[in-house]
Amino acid sequence: MQKKNDLQGKERINLIKAIAIDISIVLAAFIVSTGICYLLQYFKVDVLNYIIIYILGILLTAVFTKGYIYSALLSVVSVFGYNFFFTVPKYTFHFNDKMYMVTFVLMFAVGIVTSAITFQLKRKMLQINALNLEKAQLKSDAEKEQLKATLLRSISHDLRTPLTTMKNGAEIVLEKQDLSVEDRTEILNDIVAKANWTIRLVENLLSLSRIDNEKLTVKKVPEAVEEIIPQSVRNCKGVLGNRKIHYEMPEEFLLVPMDATLIMQTIGNILINAARHTSENGNIWIKVWNTGRNAVFRISNDGEKIRDEDLPHIFEMYYTVGDCQRGKGVGLGLSICKLVIAAHGGQISARNAEDGKVVFEFTLPMEDKNG
Repeated sequence: MQKKNDLQGKERINLIKAIAIDISIVLAAFIVSTGICYLLQYFKVDVLNYIIIYILGILLTAVFTKGYIYSALLSVVSVFGYNFFFTVPKYTFHFNDKMYMVTFVLMFAVGIVTSAITFQLKRKMLQINALNLEKAQLKSDAEKEQLKATLLRSISHDLRTPLTTMKNGAEIVLEKQDLSVEDRTEILNDIVAKANWTIRLVENLLSLSRIDNEKLTVKKVPEAVEEIIPQSVRNCKGVLGNRKIHYEMPEEFLLVPMDATLIMQTIGNILINAARHTSENGNIWIKVWNTGRNAVFRISNDGEKIRDEDLPHIFEMYYTVGDCQRGKGVGLGLSICKLVIAAHGGQISARNAEDGKVVFEFTLPMEDKNG
């Protein structure tokens, strides 16, 4: 009951404020119109032009106030003001003068009609805007549903393929007892690699489930970069294969506020992307440094460059490049990276360096602004 009374009280206060604002607009329009008319009188402009000034004031009032009543009110006030200030004899009301009454009625009628037309146009525009917003929302909902359907189809394919490979490999190992050690090891390594890939996809999907209103929720605590980087690399060991990892870490122990799970996932996604575009015996460099305000993470590789047409879209959801376009990914990894870094208050970028390397770089603020 108390909450209901409080709500009603707030509604009354808001209504009073709205009325006060609209009345202020009426008074302001009248004062400004009268001031302009005095200025025109000083320059001896024809008195009929004054009527146009007042009508413009009525027009603007109809635009900026809510409801028909305020522009109608200004119409009445403007008629009296015009006749009081600018009709001879000035500063009097002569209702016995026939021309005065004609002027009064005409100006009042024009003012009322102007305010009515403006109000109707404004209402029609509001209806059109509401209709356009509804159409845009329906279109957005339809696009989201289409994206969901596409994502589900892609995920279904991407999960089925490695799971089928693992199943077939396991069956071969179990059924063929005469397999050589080399063949058995190769099949088992392939199963492990496919399992790691599947785990990575599931982790990305779990991160998507943490998105609320297009924002990712994070829980930041100070973490040692010297521990996060090696662990991220270990998590991707099955995918990285024989590629050489080169480290360049800060000389001083570096603690950075972060959600460790999400940052390791981000580093892992970038490393997997680098491995995917680097030869089996290629090189990947990981460099971290502290600028004072931010910790900067740079991961680069000496593989194939990112196409210029792909660079502006590489962090977009469901956008795939390179071999991903041939059915090996659903375009989640790098888009998850962008969401994670944005949620931490940092920035992420990708570029082709002049020395031939492909460089991914992201920053994490050294101060937890959410803390």
